[in-house]
Amino acid sequence: MKKLILLILVPIFLQAQIEQGQVKLFDSSEELVPLRKTSRTIGKCCQLGKAMSKISGGMSDVYLTQSELNEDGSYTIFFVSAFMIGFDTELTQYGVENPTAKISSFHLADEEKFNRLNELMVNGYKEFRAHAIVKRIKYADISEVLAGGKNEGDKLLLRFHNKKIIKYVSFQLFEKENGNKTSSRPIFSKFIGQLFGSTEIIDTNW
Repeated sequence: MKKLILLILVPIFLQAQIEQGQVKLFDSSEELVPLRKTSRTIGKCCQLGKAMSKISGGMSDVYLTQSELNEDGSYTIFFVSAFMIGFDTELTQYGVENPTAKISSFHLADEEKFNRLNELMVNGYKEFRAHAIVKRIKYADISEVLAGGKNEGDKLLLRFHNKKIIKYVSFQLFEKENGNKTSSRPIFSKFIGQLFGSTEIIDTNW
C-alpha cells in the first residue's frame, strides 16, 4: 500500500517541482519588449547567398545591411562593421554607438537618393569584372547620394572585390570632420536588390 501511495505521490511532487521552476520562453524579444522605432524596414541585404550557405555550413546565412524608410520621407541605411551569428535582425534597435553590435549608418534625404544608391550599386556590380584566379579590388565614389542628408559632406565609397568568380560589395563611410572610416563586411553582390525591397537577383556575366 505504501509503495502504491509513493508511486502516486512522487510523480505529482516531481511535476509540482518542475512547474515551480519553469521559465516561460519566447521566440522573439518583440513578444516581451515592443520594437522602439518609427521607421519601416524596406529591405535587408544580404545573405552571402543561400547557395553559399551550404559551403559555409550555414554561417553566411545572416543579414548584414538594412534599409529603413523614416516618417519624414528620408532613408537610413544601417550596415555592420562586425556581425556575429545570433544578433537580432532589427539593426535599428542597437543604435549606431553600440560597441557590441558595431553598427554604422548613413542617411539619405529622399526617395530619389535612395533609388540613385540602388542604381549605382547595381551598375557598379555589373561594371566590376571578377577574375577566376586573381582577386581584384575596386572602389567607386558614390558620395553624391549623401547630398541633402545628415551625412552630407562625408565620403561614401563602394568597395568591390571577388573571390574567384564570386563578387562582393561593401560600404565605406569616411566622416568629414575627422576622416574616421566605418566599413561593412561584404555582401553577396547578386542580392543587392534585397536591400531595396526587391526580390530580383541581378543576372549578369561574371
